[in-house]
Amino acid sequence: MDDREFEKILASAEQLRLREKQAEPWTDRYSDMNSMEKSMLLDELFALRKADKEREAKLLEKLDRMTEQLMNLNESSQMQMKQNEELKQMIADLQKQNELLKKENAALKEQKKQDRKNLYGSKSQKISRKKKEEAPSHEENKDDFDGTSGPSSISASDEDALSQAPEKEERPYRKGMSYRRMKADKSVCHDSDFSRLPKDAVIIKTFYKYSYQQISYILEHKYQVIRYKQSDGRIREGYFPKAGEPDYIDVVPGTHASADFLAHLAFNHFVLNVPYYREMYRLSDHKMSLSRMTLVNWLAKGAAFTSALIERLKDRAMVKDSIVNCDETWCKVKMNRHFLKKYVWCLVNKEQKIVIYYYEDGSRGRKVLKGILKDRQVKALQSDGYNVYMYIDKELVDTEHLCCLAHARAKFVYAYEQGDDPDAKYLIDCFGELYRLEDTYKLSGLSAQEITRCRHSLRTKEIIGRIRSKLDVLLSPTHPPRGELMDKAVNYLQVFWKQLFAYLNDGRYDIDNSIAERFIRPLAGERKNSLFFVGNRMANVSAAYHTLLSTCRMNGLSALEYLKKFFHEIVKGRKDYENLLPMTIGINTNKY
Repeated sequence: MDDREFEKILASAEQLRLREKQAEPWTDRYSDMNSMEKSMLLDELFALRKADKEREAKLLEKLDRMTEQLMNLNESSQMQMKQNEELKQMIADLQKQNELLKKENAALKEQKKQDRKNLYGSKSQKISRKKKEEAPSHEENKDDFDGTSGPSSISASDEDALSQAPEKEERPYRKGMSYRRMKADKSVCHDSDFSRLPKDAVIIKTFYKYSYQQISYILEHKYQVIRYKQSDGRIREGYFPKAGEPDYIDVVPGTHASADFLAHLAFNHFVLNVPYYREMYRLSDHKMSLSRMTLVNWLAKGAAFTSALIERLKDRAMVKDSIVNCDETWCKVKMNRHFLKKYVWCLVNKEQKIVIYYYEDGSRGRKVLKGILKDRQVKALQSDGYNVYMYIDKELVDTEHLCCLAHARAKFVYAYEQGDDPDAKYLIDCFGELYRLEDTYKLSGLSAQEITRCRHSLRTKEIIGRIRSKLDVLLSPTHPPRGELMDKAVNYLQVFWKQLFAYLNDGRYDIDNSIAERFIRPLAGERKNSLFFVGNRMANVSAAYHTLLSTCRMNGLSALEYLKKFFHEIVKGRKDYENLLPMTIGINTNKY
């Protein structure tokens, strides 16, 4: 410290000492105000202080409310986290149970395989060295042979061993199964003549050997019809059967075919996909001459009786709050010497087990969908991304529209196969995780409410969040250019994002539209074998028969048996179509 700074400090200290000895006189800042003005100023000050206190109290009250809300949010978040943990634990338990079932199934299959392998012993003709050394020589066998095929006596120790041998192990997968699975509609028994046995023969047991024969022929029935005249002058005719003869003429109206024959013709063409010309060859082998036009007309006559039946199925399939799947496919129709591309629609109600096919003049326009739905209050409709279905989103606000996630995944599969894009592979894996979760729910037998709760779990939200994040990255303007197929896949996922993941809203919804795709296949098989329809009439006939046959398939019924019984009831004159549906006509489900 230099002398100048020291002098400044001393001067400051002296000034401070003098100020302490001589205090400044008090000055009244409000000396120029009278008492009334001072009173008004004090009132104003007190009012300001009171307002400050009220404002402070309101702020404190607001702070308390915000604190309470935060505590409630914290409690609700904790409860949500607890529920999510319970759901995760439930899914983990279900997965463990699924793994155990898979292991048990694999073990049963392996046991069944081993049992089949060892059923008749080893097939190898080689003898191991050890067995060869222990086996007696040919000379010893020759000397000890006494004319029987085995040892002449069994020792006591051998008898004890046989008596203490464990019983045959029970195989659980064989329960309810029989060794002879082949059966026939009719059985004929051919017994032996015991009198032709040799005199010294001793019967050990009797049994049957089985063989199967197919008998195929066409039988012509002639019903004698009597035309007679009564006293009133009217001429009538009728069939009056004798005792033991059929009670009615078994012929479908408008044809010369019996109910069974017409059922076989429809089954061969629409189920076995036998073209008309092959059916004519088969009939000609049975010495029956039938033209193709006659065959077509008979099938059309039979389909005419199904119109009222199909209307009943439509009413059942689209009841209030029903969930339906829809799809369409093309067919070739010959009209005025030209081949036109037309369309057949397929509507499936999985819960009611009903399948309906529509051919509305072969149109694929919006008017067909309007005609199908009409004013019916359908809860949800699932389809592909065809723009006609956008009518549901725009006009039918009470009907939820779902899109098929399998279509979106297929587009990324095509992009990955063509361009080997890693982003496509990433999204394919994410879709696969969603499908695995759905398989877990189905294998576990969960109810619709439980499936809805599982679909809103953190696991599902995390997968969908990853898909959304990847989609946002792919749609960003800074992303490098990609292939055409990948662009189509990304745009499809972006445009139909809401409809693709609408299946999360209800456990009754399906993740994709595969059930409608499966019931399109019979039409594809018919298209390959029959090539085209001659006019709109036969396309409508095909749609009518496929409606009945696919509904039988959904209900596990024999299509042939249903057609037989349906045409028999039509021949009898029944018109109570509500009781002639596949599920109400009274046919047992298939056992095989």
